[in-house]
Amino acid sequence: MDLTFTAKNMKRTGWVLASAMTAAAVFWHAFSMVHAGGLWRDEVGLVNISKLPTFMEIFPALLRDHCPIVFPAILRFWADVSSGLGDAGLRLLGLLVGFFLLGSFWFASRMMGRGLPLLTLSLAALNPVVIRYGDSLRGYGFGMAVIIITMALIWRFMEQPSLRRGLLAAMAAVVSVQTLYQNAFFLLAICVGGLVVCLRRKRHSTAVWLLVIGFVAALSLVPYLNPIRHAQSWYVVSKLPVNQAIALDRLVQMTDSLFGVWLLVVLLAAIFGIGQLFAGQKSDAKCGRENLPLFAGITLLLGAIGFAVFLKSSGMPTQVWYYTPLLCFTAVCSDLIFPRVHPATAAGVLIVVLLALIVSPATYFALRLRQTNGDLVARQIAKVADADDLIIVHPWHEGVTFAYYYHGAAKWTTLPPITDYRYFRYDFIKEQLRKPHAIDPVLEQVQATLRSGHSVWIVGELPKSPRGATLPADPPVAPNLSSGWLDQPYSDVWGRKLTWLIHHRSDLINVPIEGFGGFLPVNPLENMEIKVASGWRINAP
Repeated sequence: MDLTFTAKNMKRTGWVLASAMTAAAVFWHAFSMVHAGGLWRDEVGLVNISKLPTFMEIFPALLRDHCPIVFPAILRFWADVSSGLGDAGLRLLGLLVGFFLLGSFWFASRMMGRGLPLLTLSLAALNPVVIRYGDSLRGYGFGMAVIIITMALIWRFMEQPSLRRGLLAAMAAVVSVQTLYQNAFFLLAICVGGLVVCLRRKRHSTAVWLLVIGFVAALSLVPYLNPIRHAQSWYVVSKLPVNQAIALDRLVQMTDSLFGVWLLVVLLAAIFGIGQLFAGQKSDAKCGRENLPLFAGITLLLGAIGFAVFLKSSGMPTQVWYYTPLLCFTAVCSDLIFPRVHPATAAGVLIVVLLALIVSPATYFALRLRQTNGDLVARQIAKVADADDLIIVHPWHEGVTFAYYYHGAAKWTTLPPITDYRYFRYDFIKEQLRKPHAIDPVLEQVQATLRSGHSVWIVGELPKSPRGATLPADPPVAPNLSSGWLDQPYSDVWGRKLTWLIHHRSDLINVPIEGFGGFLPVNPLENMEIKVASGWRINAP
């Protein structure tokens, strides 16, 4: 009787906690949408790609971003139906994607063992990085949701194979890999986990169908192979090898004070799940719930390894949100293992939930930030800059946001100048890196504007120039620096050359950004400043 009473109380407590965390997650998603503000450069780039006139133009442009066709197609449709709402309409799509991701956590948990997604809600659903960047106009949130749903549908097919369930699983698998490239590695892990369970249970026909599902999804990616290979020729300007220190730093940033908890949960889940291989079970058993920990354990381990291989092979300088798919995937897998391996692990799950609730107030400080102030800066510059003034946006990639929002009369450019700011034209930047004096035309424009009595507006970040500093020398044409084709060192030198010219020839003042009473919390990744230079000192050194 006491045991029954305890079990009922544990179940009731679990439902209360799961419901409370879900309600809190819904609130934080709405809070994030209200405070996110305008679109920042990564979002602008994908929005502009999705709005290209035809899909024949969209497909090659996708190689300048992070995802295949599914989310840009959704974004294109939504932008058309909500065109009158502007940024608010696009942010609403992000909110719906966030709710979809939250729903996928519940869907997988209930479909695969009738459990509660307590660990997933604690570690992923309340994570501010997952909320903010899952809801951003990128493929991450939708991609995470679809791969989680795919795992649930594949498991349901394994439990009771049928044509309908197989087709649903196959369609979800294709959509998942067509939403995020890294989902291909997660799908491989899911299929291998399913194969192990099926072969152990002598369900050979089901194992064959799992191979078919994986093959169909892989086949759908074939059209991207040659374009991706071609894109590597100009992606070199942003490539920075990922090492263990960088990956660890990003994971700590993402999980913050729960990093140790998440790592312990994942390690124990993998050990307990794979340990089921050595448990004595009948070889003719069905692929039922008793096999779920083994399936999830293999999937978790291989998914984490595959994700690491993906990051290493991409060669991109990873940001914290790149790791959100790993966090969500491992959390869902862990929920499928605990507490099924032993009833005592339920207490550990509750401890994780309580720790997550204790640190959850920090979510406010992370989600109250605007994603950018570029929209405010562009509109302010459009009002105050004269038609004969010149605007310099630095570094060049912030020109993507500025171009999206600026509708003024003054001409503007970047360091170095390029001709297309709709999305990230690394190919154009690579061409500029080959030129020995890439920014000289811009510096000549600056001098001509100042000499004529007009102003030069600097948007973005202008490097400081110590008094007495000499004019920085032009860097050698790429790839002759130690950094090779990487554009960041060149961008730094170009910024210092502009700083030297303005400080030695004119007067430079900071311009406060209008709005919000002078205080505007902005994500430091795109917190633009405004400076204005005027006057011309003839006898300056």
